Amino acid sequence: MKQIFSDRIINIDDNISDNKFLIKKLDWEIEPPSPLVRGNFDFEVIFLSDLLEKKKNLEMIEKSKTKSATWSMVYSPEDEFEIFKNLFDAAIKNNKKVHIVWITLDKEVKLLEEYYEKLWFFLTDINAFKVDFSKVLVSVSVKIENLMWKWSDYKRMWEKIFFNPPIRESGQVKAMFKWINRGVTAWIYISPLDKGEMFEGQRGFLQEQIKSEHILPITISKVLNYNLSSFWFSWKEIDFILEY
Repeated sequence: MKQIFSDRIINIDDNISDNKFLIKKLDWEIEPPSPLVRGNFDFEVIFLSDLLEKKKNLEMIEKSKTKSATWSMVYSPEDEFEIFKNLFDAAIKNNKKVHIVWITLDKEVKLLEEYYEKLWFFLTDINAFKVDFSKVLVSVSVKIENLMWKWSDYKRMWEKIFFNPPIRESGQVKAMFKWINRGVTAWIYISPLDKGEMFEGQRGFLQEQIKSEHILPITISKVLNYNLSSFWFSWKEIDFILEY
């Protein structure tokens, strides 16, 4: 078995042909941190879905009963971006550190990219970002469901993927992958690891990303541990094994 760190992959036993990667995943999703105060900063984890729920479009809920894809407008992208922009602006203005969970929009991460670029975290030699998350006020997670599925899956999945925020169109899903690989998105949020079959589907999805090289192993280790453990997420680690 091989263990993945933030900058290297090493053999940890004599079985070098078992095609298994070990990631020491931070298990904070089981019990998310409450607002914290550390040093000169307030730290807070904000779930975008909590705020977006107040903007729910009831008319679109009725339409989704016959046209499943209209669920994507139950929580509109315009409302989501407005909430995100307000949170972003408030964090910068008030010098408050926030981590925003469950983004779905390209323009949300582009706003974050502009901010990180001003902090000189963009490296031209790799055409990507190397962000020191201890030095930023705003960081974000994408939930794994918003990578696994896209708008066209509503027809097949129906209410099984009626999430808040919703599954967006394929262009937005591609953008979520892009910003993970460019080092801007800090985390892939995976729901508590006691959901049996659903969780195994999530694990299988991540394994396929490694096999297809859509996301590199070291990048996955960063978005499941090292990006957030590098500063204020001191949390229990669990063994998260992926086969490749």
